[in-house]
Amino acid sequence: MAGLTVDQMRVASPFNDCAKDSLNLYRVIDPKIWVKLVGRVRGANFTSIYGKTKAMGYKNITLPEGHTWESYTHFLLATLPARLRQNYIKKFQASIKFWHTVGGGLDEKAIQELLDHGYQIRRNGVSNYTVMRHSRVIFIGKIPDHTDDIKTTKDIPSWKRMCFCILKNDHICRTMGFGLTREQQRNINLLKQKYSKVGET
Repeated sequence: MAGLTVDQMRVASPFNDCAKDSLNLYRVIDPKIWVKLVGRVRGANFTSIYGKTKAMGYKNITLPEGHTWESYTHFLLATLPARLRQNYIKKFQASIKFWHTVGGGLDEKAIQELLDHGYQIRRNGVSNYTVMRHSRVIFIGKIPDHTDDIKTTKDIPSWKRMCFCILKNDHICRTMGFGLTREQQRNINLLKQKYSKVGET
């Protein structure tokens, strides 16, 4: 349907960060539902049009002249309101510390590709967060500016990955593997409870 393969078909919220680039499919597959979405969800039509473009900080964005991904990240941070800026800084610092001290689980193919491309890494035991119990890998020295030369995995640290969080308004930093904190989840649950009966007659 709509030219999709089975692997491309999904059933989930159309408004999370991973799904926004396929939001336009709703307009193609079910126009009646699409009309309701546009009427109820602010920005739905904009996202369906621009979800795969630079306007949404998506995939093919290029660096401004004279910037590295690290310097561009710092530039973007300086433009944000203090509370939001501190949120990103806290997440970025936690990620950098994690990759320098604990390390993420990577399969052998990814580890070998990193070594072949000259990345300064070392193993740090076995990851309990991977089904196949992959080796944990620590990055030695500075976090890479980008890892565009690595094709086997996206789950490695870089300033480009951090920059994309800002460009995509990814406040939780799901792009970097973060999820909701317990406090954030508790606040969401309280809001759901508070407004659960809104609109009921």
